[in-house]
Amino acid sequence: MSKAELRLLWTGSVPVLETKRLLMRGPEPDDFPAFAAMWADRNVVRYITKDPVNEEDSWTGFLRIAGHWPIMGFGYWMVLEKMMGVFLGEVGFVDFKRNMKPSIKGEPEIGWVFAKAAHGKGYASEAAKAAVEWGDAHFNHARMSCIINTPHVASIRVAEKCGFKETAKTIYKGDEIVVLHRDTPR
Repeated sequence: MSKAELRLLWTGSVPVLETKRLLMRGPEPDDFPAFAAMWADRNVVRYITKDPVNEEDSWTGFLRIAGHWPIMGFGYWMVLEKMMGVFLGEVGFVDFKRNMKPSIKGEPEIGWVFAKAAHGKGYASEAAKAAVEWGDAHFNHARMSCIINTPHVASIRVAEKCGFKETAKTIYKGDEIVVLHRDTPR
């Protein structure tokens, strides 16, 4: 099988989204080195995993998010700077079947992670807004959820810009998190 054929299998029917500055597309094997470097950066993951993620666990995570598209019909997009094609991060929806209260199982859960070099430039808000717009058109009025570690105020601001509102605070895996929800417009 050629690399081009593998790429077709890999990306499947993941929709491509574009914003003024960003290209959002399905994960491709060549994205993995930048993805792994992002997850290995302590500054990036301090509110998510606390500790940098090793290559093996990054690979598992990469496959986990890629698997959402064919199974769930939604997933994460790789976010690239449109002009230069530089990997910036990831954004999208998952259903990780999280064991938490209140439960968000069955709700499309939005999330985003961006490389340190992309922080503070509005990329997360721009990408998350595009993802939410896609979700509004595809989730048949389902309520969207989002969980964020409470000290991560920049990420909470991104969620609020996308119309998410705090509905609860809870403990998840030993950390206090805020649970936010957004109803898809009818």
